[in-house]
Amino acid sequence: MKIRKHYILAKIEATYGVDPTPTAGANAILTSGLNRKIYEGNKVTRNLDRATLGADEEINTGPYAMVEFGVEIAGAGAAGDVPAYGPLLRACGFAETITASTSVEYDPVSTGYESITIWYDQDGERQVIKGCRGTVRFSLNAEAIPMMYFTFTGLYAKPTAQSLLVPDISSFLFPLPVNNVNTPTCTFDAYDAIMQTLEIDWGGDVPYFNLVNLEKVDITDRAPAGTATILAPALATKDMFALAESHNGVTTTDFQLVHGTAAGNIVTIDAPTAQLSGITEVDIKGDLGYQMGMRLLPGASGDDEFKITIT
Repeated sequence: MKIRKHYILAKIEATYGVDPTPTAGANAILTSGLNRKIYEGNKVTRNLDRATLGADEEINTGPYAMVEFGVEIAGAGAAGDVPAYGPLLRACGFAETITASTSVEYDPVSTGYESITIWYDQDGERQVIKGCRGTVRFSLNAEAIPMMYFTFTGLYAKPTAQSLLVPDISSFLFPLPVNNVNTPTCTFDAYDAIMQTLEIDWGGDVPYFNLVNLEKVDITDRAPAGTATILAPALATKDMFALAESHNGVTTTDFQLVHGTAAGNIVTIDAPTAQLSGITEVDIKGDLGYQMGMRLLPGASGDDEFKITIT
């Protein structure tokens, strides 16, 4: 089998752990760096007493599978259309809200988590991984393709022989690199920051459970955080230290990044209650830069620390 001849299909499950039968025409995912951990799980040895030396058997006490891959960040083609990667975000603990002909919004939730089944086809073999939930990391760096990096955990099933399908990935738009033309907005506290890099890790805690009368993958917590690197503004222009200092009280700020300029291909990231948790000096092509830690905090109502809007 050829290692590069692989792809995945992913579809939301109506009932947890029940295969909704994804199709190559509607549920194919355009991935980058697709990788699978085919047979994971906690392993124990028997540790038997015997009259001779030698190793003991090792037993997998709860097998599961993991799938990791990147997906390019882009719009959906028309305002109000659902992006083809929408089911992936929903299975990471986001709720999808569709406003017809206007936008699709992804907001965090703390209950009612959805799940997906992933079909992982590897050159003539298919592993059906049901009950998948996961976490995601966002990477938007200047002069690079903006990416989401997903890690999903699901219920183990042995691969079976299957013919390769022809995945339809036409719903995925061609990506726009992050730069001055394509990324018109990056603000901290209404200050137009000159950004070099942005990394946000959703920080989902996604454990696998295998108990008596229960097998599942759940989302039990999240702690979204990241880093942003910008050109250092003069203090008279913007006092970033006033936002980062926490020794005499914590200050939070709103953060927004907009990528894309044409309707149907605009992705907006909002973090209305971000805390800058530190500042480190860095060299940006000879200019002084600040690399700042970010903690994305919930507001008073909760489930509002981070929002993705596709328009």
